[in-house]
Amino acid sequence: MEHAESLLDYAFREIRTGIQNGTYPPGSKLSTQDISDSLGISRTPVVSAINRLVAQGLAVALPRRGVIVADFSPQQLKEITEVREMFELYAVKRAIQNIDFSHEILDEMEEVALELANVDSQNYNLATELEIRFHTLFVTLAGNSQLTKLYINNWNIGSMFQIFMLSKMPLSKHQPSFDQHLEMIKLLKEKNEAALLEFIPKHLTPVFGAIEWIMRNGNMDMQELFKIMAAKAEEKRNPKA
Repeated sequence: MEHAESLLDYAFREIRTGIQNGTYPPGSKLSTQDISDSLGISRTPVVSAINRLVAQGLAVALPRRGVIVADFSPQQLKEITEVREMFELYAVKRAIQNIDFSHEILDEMEEVALELANVDSQNYNLATELEIRFHTLFVTLAGNSQLTKLYINNWNIGSMFQIFMLSKMPLSKHQPSFDQHLEMIKLLKEKNEAALLEFIPKHLTPVFGAIEWIMRNGNMDMQELFKIMAAKAEEKRNPKA
């Protein structure tokens, strides 16, 4: 089977997607032979791909157990999201400075935002990919390749929790959050730095709310979780006088 990308990149992408969509859930073993058989390639690129996943923190090598998919505590998820917020807040000023020289990035962000606003109600993988793509483009707009690389590595881990959140309720319930991406485009075009600095924490409020609820309750009663998240979002939209 021919692939335009290298077999290593192909194997890495496929395994990472499998982790993100739950094919390889947290704590499950990544069997080199099984994966190579399913992808129709030799074990060599699969081994290298798994090693890359270990280096990025998506998998863990354990003595006598092989390599398993990483499982993250609520505290680790909170820290990952805090780092994401820090990167995006840092990028605001520099992204605004680069807008006039990077119209193609802003145009692509707008295309992604529109696609996300109209994403199919069952396509959780696509919704996650679009969310990651949009925010990665935003950080890329800051013009710092090292910042973008670190941000992508952080998102590789955070995306597992992102898709877990999305998949526990209809995507229509996430629509207000998806629509916020168009608001972010508007603020970028206006070069409204102060409003963007306020917008980013607001956009991440549901994620932090979910993690904090899990930390307090110690279980995954997701129906109750999303009731609380919906209430928090409503409070944000309609604050009491």
